[in-house]
Amino acid sequence: MKKIYVLRHSNWDLDRDALTKEGLQKAEAFRKRLDNPKIVISSPKDRTIETAKVLSGKNPVIDNRADIPDFSDEQNRFIRENREFHPLGVPGVIFEKEELIFIAKKAGERFLELLDEVLLKLDGGQSALILSHDGTMIPAEKLLLRDSFEKNNKTFHELEGFVVDENLNIRNLK
Repeated sequence: MKKIYVLRHSNWDLDRDALTKEGLQKAEAFRKRLDNPKIVISSPKDRTIETAKVLSGKNPVIDNRADIPDFSDEQNRFIRENREFHPLGVPGVIFEKEELIFIAKKAGERFLELLDEVLLKLDGGQSALILSHDGTMIPAEKLLLRDSFEKNNKTFHELEGFVVDENLNIRNLK
């Protein structure tokens, strides 16, 4: 059965947008859990590209649909200033403001288009890997599960995510 691993990037240095030593070690250890993905895709952020390379040994295809939602500079500033104080981090902050939820949902919809395209490129039994961000992954997961956008009660930490099969069934991956 075709499957896509959707993972958040590994531990990173916020100031440099690069993986920390711990992040590199965790990604190396996690690599053993993947089954040599045929397709590797990353958001354009350095931390996701680096994680994808460590996990797969391949240079990822960069796709903006795996990137963070298209928030304005002011909205991004609000999220940055509040994420460390919210128990759910970025997704927690996003789901406190309707204008942010709307933008995040659009990012989730674009991400589902990416999933559909990748599944079409896989043959039976093959897998793909997509490295993304919790602010995009949570809305995508909600859409796959047909879950409400009225509230959010989870986040994805580093190297957490989900697996989607060819029937768009989803299971958590920790």
